[in-house]
Amino acid sequence: MVNKVLINASNLHVGGGIQVASSFLFELMSERKTPWNLSIVVSKEVQETISVLVQEINKFEEYEVIDDHGLKFISGALDRKMNKYDIVFTIFGPLYRLRSPFKSIVGFAQPWIIYPNNECYAMLPFVQRIKTRLKYWIQSKFFKQADVLVVELEHVKQTLISLLGVPAERIHVVHNCISSIYLDKSVWRPVDFPMTDGYLRLGFLGRNYLHKNTAIFPAVAANLEQVHGIKAKFYVTFTDNEWVKCPAEFREVCINVGPLAVAECPHFYQSLDGVVFPSLLECFSATPLEAMAMGKPLFASDRAFNRDICGSHAHYFDPMSPASAAQSIAGVFCGVGPDPDSLRAAREYAISFSSPKERARKYMALLKGDTSV
Repeated sequence: MVNKVLINASNLHVGGGIQVASSFLFELMSERKTPWNLSIVVSKEVQETISVLVQEINKFEEYEVIDDHGLKFISGALDRKMNKYDIVFTIFGPLYRLRSPFKSIVGFAQPWIIYPNNECYAMLPFVQRIKTRLKYWIQSKFFKQADVLVVELEHVKQTLISLLGVPAERIHVVHNCISSIYLDKSVWRPVDFPMTDGYLRLGFLGRNYLHKNTAIFPAVAANLEQVHGIKAKFYVTFTDNEWVKCPAEFREVCINVGPLAVAECPHFYQSLDGVVFPSLLECFSATPLEAMAMGKPLFASDRAFNRDICGSHAHYFDPMSPASAAQSIAGVFCGVGPDPDSLRAAREYAISFSSPKERARKYMALLKGDTSV
């Protein structure tokens, strides 16, 4: 008897989760035929990203667009719908169910849970700090209900084992990767990128979340100029709402090009001299791999998630020290500039780290019950 399988991307509305889900579904839709009884449910945002492939949905048993928002999922239409499946794969959880008649496979990518003593909590007002801790405590309980957890890096697996007590055999590592779009120049789209002659062009691609630590950019720029004699501008990709909330000193040293479509990201990287990734909290971010794949020197916070991803191919700095970040950047640009051989090695490493096709193959193996992944 063939299992009835549901792939659930109904709860993904912002950030990298949309890109991972879209990439996985793209790989499934690109297959000549799906091997067995698969159904798909996606959020409106995921649907918009893969809408060019909408003609392929007839490959699936069912395909629906349903928006799931957190705890509102409980007792909703999708909650009841899931009961008719044997296996449900929630690409990124949590799945808000305490008991399930099906095998629940859930992707885990919540760094606030595995880093409960992170610096970001101290940056929050007291009441918000308590609410945030409660939110992630509740989420951790739902994550622990999953039959299988899928993580993107080994250090995440080890922390879930030691911190939450999840048995090792229930956790599987499937690496994230760069989008295949970075290897196909024919689909790249241009970006309105204001040039700044005489300035080092440094960039950050992502939303302005607290844990991304972009608030250090003004102090990094000041240190670069005052200590190292380098004038720098930071290019960011914030929404209009995020940008207007930035203080004046931030907007003086930064240029906002706005949110980017996936096809616009390569041109953004191509226009930079270097990429700065000062994040304090991640389970995985594709930004470091993307920067290396585009042949740009990468300056990254010295944290386990970055070292797991980048190995020896990044320039690391203390993310709580703007002077450390500036020193790392100056170490490359005060001399002869980036080393072409090192950039070439980093690019090859990033491209070979994993691939959308390999990730999809491993996801499908887990759905078939192959625990060797």
